[in-house]
Parts: sequence; structure tokens; C-alpha cells
Amino acid sequence: MTGFRISKKPLLAVLLAGFLGGCGANISAEPDQINDPFEAGNRQIHEFNKAVDEALIGPLSQIYGGVVPYEFRYFLGNTVSNLGQPNAFVNHVLQGDSDAAGNTLLRFLMNSTIGIAGMFDPAASVGIFDEPTDFGGTLAVWGVPEGPYLELPVLGPSTVRDVIGMLVDVGIDPLNYALTEEQAYSLFVARSLNLLGKRHEYDDLIRALLYESADSYTAQRLSYLQNKRHALAGETTIDDLEDPYALE
Repeated sequence: MTGFRISKKPLLAVLLAGFLGGCGANISAEPDQINDPFEAGNRQIHEFNKAVDEALIGPLSQIYGGVVPYEFRYFLGNTVSNLGQPNAFVNHVLQGDSDAAGNTLLRFLMNSTIGIAGMFDPAASVGIFDEPTDFGGTLAVWGVPEGPYLELPVLGPSTVRDVIGMLVDVGIDPLNYALTEEQAYSLFVARSLNLLGKRHEYDDLIRALLYESADSYTAQRLSYLQNKRHALAGETTIDDLEDPYALE
């Protein structure tokens, strides 16, 4: 039995069919436009996700961040990031980016060996930095349009293109064919704990977005789409994440 993987996104695993049925029309969006034909349903899921975060994920992340030392969370984050490199390598190859593919492979080999299974990042010290990507990014390189915005239960904001990308990533990730069932379960736990760590690390930003915005759905949608579009253009900065509906 092969393993499974958790995506890097704010969280992963999907119900796709019901959303894709209505995506035939108006599937593309201009760079500065919002394509959200499923807004009514998305808003209901958004409220569910907020309730789950407020009652479960947020409190768990605070307990985790308060009990687990920073050093452990740091090393775990490095390890989880390193284990995402094989999938990034495959996608860089599919995108025809040989430089990024070569750097990603070299980074993985260095950090897996010299970096002690990825806990340390010696590759960065010699200028070989992380170049994250996924099959959603591959589809974008291939010219596949973004499609309508979707909010997924528990997994959070996405688009039709990114949902398809997440599903394909499960099938093309080399780790899924290299790990035993027990190893895959351990990786699932590690990635889940790392997500709790990230939720703890960005608590202020998430709370401002979800609980202090006049319209948290619109704020999160804008932040996600801006971040994703700028990331695909290679120019993401935290200053680009705006909330025009934020309270003074």
C-alpha cells in the first residue's frame, strides 16, 4: 500500500465533483478580477471553517505552540519542507524549468544528508533556496486559467485550478511510492503538527483576517488570490495582502 501526502496549503483532501459541475462557463479570470460564481455556497463553507478554527484549530495551535519548544517546531518545519522537495522537483520538470528543477534536487540531496534528514538547511547557506511549486502552478504555466474561486471545508481558500492541482499532486508525488504505510502515517502526523505550528506562528495575522475584518470572507478571498497570483509571478510580498474591508 502506498502512502499519502498533505498539501502545503492552509490544509488538504477534497470534495470536487459538486463544484466542477458548474464551471464550464466563465472559467477564466483577469489578473485583477474576482471570479466567484459560487459565492453563496462559499460563504456558508467559510462560516463553517471559521467555527472550526475558533473552536478547534486555533485553540489547539495555541496549546501546541505554548507546550512544544520553538526549536522542535523549527526543525520539524524544515523537515516537512524538505520532504516537499521531490514533488516540487517533478513539477519544475513538468514546467520545463530545468534550473529550478536542478536546484530543487540539489537542495533536497544536501539537506537530506548534510542537513540530517532536512532538520537543517545547509543548502540555503550556499545560496540554494527553496523554490516551492505544485501542480496548480504547473497548470498555470501550461496556460490553464485560474477558474472560479472555491472555499473548501477545513482546507480553506482555493480555485478550481488549484483543487485539480492538489489532486494530481497526490498522484505524482514520488514520496507516495517510496514510503511504507507506517512512514506515510508518520509524515501525515508531521505535516499536521507543522500546520498547527504555522497556525500558531501567524495567529495575529489570521485573527485580523478572520475575526477583525468587516467581511472576513471577502478579506480572505482577496488575500488568497493576491498571494497566489503574485506567487505565480514570482513577486509575493506580505505588503501585497490587503484587506479593503478592514475596520479602522
